Amino acid sequence: MSMDEVDQKIVEMLTEDARMSFRKIAKVLDKSPDTIINRFQRLLDSGNVRGSTVIVDPKLIGYEGMAAFHIDVSQNSGAKPDSTKILKTLIKMPNIIVATKTVGDHDLLAIGVIHDFNHLMSLGKEISAIPGIKSIQTALWASESEVCPKYFII
Repeated sequence: MSMDEVDQKIVEMLTEDARMSFRKIAKVLDKSPDTIINRFQRLLDSGNVRGSTVIVDPKLIGYEGMAAFHIDVSQNSGAKPDSTKILKTLIKMPNIIVATKTVGDHDLLAIGVIHDFNHLMSLGKEISAIPGIKSIQTALWASESEVCPKYFII
């Protein structure tokens, strides 16, 4: 479903403040609250909008940093590696916030939040223990990290 100008404004306003009331949006856009509610529901039903969320500051809940794990999957005697199964395992790990297949030097990328260096080492060992993983390269964020997509879930 394509979005018109009103839909785009609704998304823009809710992106700035997901708790903004439909009544306030309606007033700004000079529409009725029912129109805004119906349009937002249509955006949800169509999949253009997947919901709203709370963004947590990782430092306030005990995480000191972030790390990227570049993962290579082992080739089993010429058979295609089961990177999908590994990816599903990564996604279920509580400290992994993003996991995806990649094209390039590595097969998978996982981004995790870490408490400290010992936690980084522990998380790396936990990932390495997943069956089918050949190798991992780890990179730490060097400074303040801001993973907060404005419009997209990454």
